[in-house]
Amino acid sequence: MYNVNELRSFQRIKTECTVKYRKAGSNDVQKEGITKNLSGNGIFFIAGEAQEVSSLIEIHVVPGTSATPPLDAVIEVIRSNPGQSEGEFEIAGMIKSFK
Repeated sequence: MYNVNELRSFQRIKTECTVKYRKAGSNDVQKEGITKNLSGNGIFFIAGEAQEVSSLIEIHVVPGTSATPPLDAVIEVIRSNPGQSEGEFEIAGMIKSFK
């Protein structure tokens, strides 16, 4: 349901899917996290390590069903904070491009 107090361009959708990520343009091994929500221009996920704010990261979101295609995009990290559990980090990113 739309919340008039929500001033975002796109509504957030709560979802828990596997997200694979790595530094954009690198050949690093992809690491895995769990999405918490997605919108038309952003993502919020839990990662195992902090990410540098303003850095670019390639993401691959694996949906829970084969009826939905995966999401491949490059995001800019806008927030990276310690999570609720030790070794967890809350990463918020703005989608810069779709792959």
